[in-house]
Amino acid sequence: MTQPRVRVAGALVALAALLGLTACSPAEKPVSALRVVDGQPALVLAQCSVFTADRISVSTTDATPSESWTIDRGGATEVTAVTLLQPPSGWTVGEQSLVALKPDVEYALAASGRQNDAETVHFTLAEVTGLGPEQVLVGDGGSKRKAVTETAFRDRAKKVC
Repeated sequence: MTQPRVRVAGALVALAALLGLTACSPAEKPVSALRVVDGQPALVLAQCSVFTADRISVSTTDATPSESWTIDRGGATEVTAVTLLQPPSGWTVGEQSLVALKPDVEYALAASGRQNDAETVHFTLAEVTGLGPEQVLVGDGGSKRKAVTETAFRDRAKKVC
């Protein structure tokens, strides 16, 4: 008689473990990068079937008080590039305490969607403006970042999408 109880208990433990695993947030996607466009820092988003940016934000990481710039897509069209601090047509500015990027200040660029979030890219103005013509700056875990070719960035994004 104890065997059915053991099976039920085992099934409940397995179900609880499975539910715990599905409750975890999905990993951030490496689909965002920064580059210079017409002398200005710009976000570049790689095409990804499981990610569409609905909110984009840039915020200071160490400044007091913190400053940020946030835009929301709402019903506007999808974007693949955004010049920082300049909302695309149809996007709504949610917060705008950050009005200019300053030298020697570290920022975090985040793009989030309904299904997934893009990997956050930490940067300074000098790092972005110092990129070569074929380079982008990408997140490399936590606050780490690195310059890579745009081709390498898009290849990596394609592998996870």
